[in-house]
Amino acid sequence: MRIVGRFVYALILSALSALSLAPFAEASAFALSASVLCKGSTAADCGTVSQSATTCKRNCIITVQAYPASDWLFDHWEGDAAGASNPTTVRMTSDKQVTAVFVSNSAPPPPPPPRVGPEVIGYFVQWGIYARDYLVQDVVKTGAASTLSVINYAFAGIAEDLTCTSLDTFADWGKRFDASESVDGIGDTVTQPLKGNFNQLKKLKALYPQIRVLISIGGWSDSDRFSDAALPANRAKFVESCVNMFIKGQFAAGISDAGVFDGIDIDWEYPGACGATCNWRPEDTANFTALLQEFRDKLVAASPGRPLLLTIGAPAAKQYHDKIDLVTVSNIVDWMNLMTYDFHGSWEPSGPTNHHANLYKGNHATLATLSAADSVYDYVAKGVLPSKIALGLPFYGRGWARVPDGGVHGLYQTAGSLPRGTYERGIEDYKVLKTKGYPEYWDATARASWLYNGSVFWTFDSPQAVREKMRFIGAQELKGVMFWELSGDDGTLNKAIADCLDLSSSNCQ
Repeated sequence: MRIVGRFVYALILSALSALSLAPFAEASAFALSASVLCKGSTAADCGTVSQSATTCKRNCIITVQAYPASDWLFDHWEGDAAGASNPTTVRMTSDKQVTAVFVSNSAPPPPPPPRVGPEVIGYFVQWGIYARDYLVQDVVKTGAASTLSVINYAFAGIAEDLTCTSLDTFADWGKRFDASESVDGIGDTVTQPLKGNFNQLKKLKALYPQIRVLISIGGWSDSDRFSDAALPANRAKFVESCVNMFIKGQFAAGISDAGVFDGIDIDWEYPGACGATCNWRPEDTANFTALLQEFRDKLVAASPGRPLLLTIGAPAAKQYHDKIDLVTVSNIVDWMNLMTYDFHGSWEPSGPTNHHANLYKGNHATLATLSAADSVYDYVAKGVLPSKIALGLPFYGRGWARVPDGGVHGLYQTAGSLPRGTYERGIEDYKVLKTKGYPEYWDATARASWLYNGSVFWTFDSPQAVREKMRFIGAQELKGVMFWELSGDDGTLNKAIADCLDLSSSNCQ
């Protein structure tokens, strides 16, 4: 029986092999067709689709990629492909069809109403939503939203290929805020493309239309590639990538919105000099100017009917601003945010203690070397118009510990260590400093405040110091006031700014 069974089995196999299997092979070769949908338009030339093959045997994979035309953005796939990955793949188990959906990017939102009075510019830090638990809705809760005219969102970075990049995509557009965390009380959905801080900032602008939002690129920790990006061979590519990403709103595949940002703030620390790193070259001076002109040209081209802002973070110390062609730069940008703070701090752990954001020089001849007013005077002496300068102030203090009284409540004294701050040694938010209960002192010469409890010394801007600076801004006819950064305040310092937007107000005295 076994021999017979094997013989019958062999006959069956032989018979099957003699049959033609060509029709089955042809039936398993499937076709993929691709089309384009121009969402919100009857146009047919909003983009194209390429595919690695048009036919494919069963279970093989075809790659398809969407290419948007000018003024269009790829949004998502429909048909037998889904999601926003671009390129994407399709596994062929039958004949299939995919559609690339493109959305128009040629109709930017209308410009905000003209600003009346001094600009009020505050930085919102990307990472503030984590340990600091400071959300965009807190800009409203603290009262700052009613005073602000500009928010600088810090920071975007420069990638290894010298293009603009997000430093935290989750915070920028990925985090889903629920209704209790949202600016307008409406929570994000899982499926909506744009979430995160960017969507919250867009909602904030809808509620407070006087606010414009700028993307700030660089900063102390992320300026190391500016010198390379500003080189003639790299400049146009870098600027175009920044404009495409943040002004045209091409954040990522399937995530696009041209309504978030109203301009760009360049925070290169520092052209022609060391910052956090020493990646600089002598030609930075000329390249910085050319880089800003490239930004201005591309911003104008990107939005001819909607004025877009271009600003910079500008150094206070002469050793840094001597490396910048200030007059030419000031003619390119809308204004300069003068970083008139961090005159002294934790890099001097042994002291002497000193003011870190004093308006004028103090009365110590050898130690009072920097002041906010002198920085302004230096810029003006070099030919910069006062109307192109925004005076910076800090929403944080810097401190020293084991400081003797010295008969002057710890001012200009040696230090034994740095005090512990909430996030790092030697630095603390204003909203924390105001709760310490230390005696507060006022330097009538420097127009600066400090706290001292007999051992620990903190230099900071009090409401009194802020009002002094606001009066200085008015007297010098400066562009306005800038501060770093929003999460350091509980609303007290913003109120001091608001009190002096009208210098004749009794609240400003």
